[in-house]
Amino acid sequence: MKLILRILPILLVLIILIQWFVVGVAPPRERIIDSIVGMQEGFNQQRAGDVLVHCTEDFSESTYNMDASSFRGALFRIFMGQRDKSDQSFLWRVEVQQDEVDIDPDPEGEGVNSVDVSAPVHFFRVANPGSPPVWIMRIRAQAIRQENGDWKFRSASFKTVRGRMPF
Repeated sequence: MKLILRILPILLVLIILIQWFVVGVAPPRERIIDSIVGMQEGFNQQRAGDVLVHCTEDFSESTYNMDASSFRGALFRIFMGQRDKSDQSFLWRVEVQQDEVDIDPDPEGEGVNSVDVSAPVHFFRVANPGSPPVWIMRIRAQAIRQENGDWKFRSASFKTVRGRMPF
């Protein structure tokens, strides 16, 4: 028992150090992709806060003229209004293919604190697994490097590539 009590703090410190070094030093492109994946997961789990945590406080969306607050409201309306009538499950799932994300300029460059990001977002009906996306839109956004090295989106616009916006 005494041996376990001596080893446990050492193991905890090692785990914290490993996580800090491995996660904390991810390259900028990977951090931007992580933000996009976080937004995708937030949408799929119907958590507006998990989407907006990747946006700056002064976020603006120019296609529908939304600030961060109205963007949160729009997400809330989608999450609450797009439900299956029989079981109240959420109707939609989004996917962003990481290899289709374009970032310019290269965020690895010295002194790069702002990049333009472009990616197609595919909307699928949860009830029709394996079917093609109902709607594909292309998001164009500006990402800003934060003091801690993470990236947040300051502005965005959307354009339909195929299909129609389903909500």
